[in-house]
Amino acid sequence: MKDKFIKKLKRSWLAIWIAFAAAALSTVGVLAAYTSVSSVKRVVSTQKGAGMLFSSNYLTTDESDLPRTITFSSMETSPCVTVNVCNYPQTMIKHNDKDITYTITVELVDSDGNAVTGEETAKYSVEYNGEKKTFGSNSKIEFSLLKLMADDFNKHEFVLTFDKSQLTKSDIYMRVTATPKNQAELKPLSAKLGVIYINNNTSATWTGTFIDNATSPKDLDGFNYRLSGSGEDTVTLTWNTNYVDISPWFKNTYDLTISKDSSGIATATLKVNSAEKNQYEIQFYRTNGINSAEQWSDGNHTNITVTGTGFVSMSFTQSTAKEN
Repeated sequence: MKDKFIKKLKRSWLAIWIAFAAAALSTVGVLAAYTSVSSVKRVVSTQKGAGMLFSSNYLTTDESDLPRTITFSSMETSPCVTVNVCNYPQTMIKHNDKDITYTITVELVDSDGNAVTGEETAKYSVEYNGEKKTFGSNSKIEFSLLKLMADDFNKHEFVLTFDKSQLTKSDIYMRVTATPKNQAELKPLSAKLGVIYINNNTSATWTGTFIDNATSPKDLDGFNYRLSGSGEDTVTLTWNTNYVDISPWFKNTYDLTISKDSSGIATATLKVNSAEKNQYEIQFYRTNGINSAEQWSDGNHTNITVTGTGFVSMSFTQSTAKEN
């Protein structure tokens, strides 16, 4: 009788143990599945700005195809524009952890995007890595199977040379397109670039705008701001450090002296001269996360507001150009 009771008890404990083990395994399975999903979410979140891991100083993901003119001094005899393509954001926060294979296509077009043909096309060229190509009868130049290696911060530079006549009649442009081939999450970059001469007697004009291709500032972890213009000036930048702060890289590169008042408004001045450099890419980073009330103040992305108050607005003052 005692033996039967012990055997029965053992069977009962075995059943309990199996049930407990099954429940434990089930819990582990749930945890594993949850961890897996969480891990995937983290990866997706990390890759939120993956498109920026393929970037350029002039090319963007904006599909408007509006022509852009780069200003030059009257002393320029051979106007050249150097376009870079990088495996990192222009902020150089991190580089792409995969090789990027892409193709560069450069088309000679007018302001409406129509192909330019004829003998004058030979006056225009594109140079990459020591190889210089001029435009032929099809008004197109291509560099294919280019690769940005994932081992470091890497960039390729393409020198676009324009005919000097375009400094006074900017009606011929180079439409440059960089198309990635091996990473679906990377978007093509493009821009239609031209050149123009700015008379030294012309009043200096500098403008700035956010260049991020986003519907809302709430979609962004940081902001890229482009300052461009003509003439010689002192530009004053202001921003609210309660929301954003300027890239240390930009600050150190241009040796900015920054002052900040008790309310958190930072101010910096930058000497600019379009004869030396006519465009600056400035990066700002969030300091206190995203505010649900953030919005662009207009369709041109010139300002960001929270309930009507600007927090990444920038202004500049112009000094009178000095005479030589």
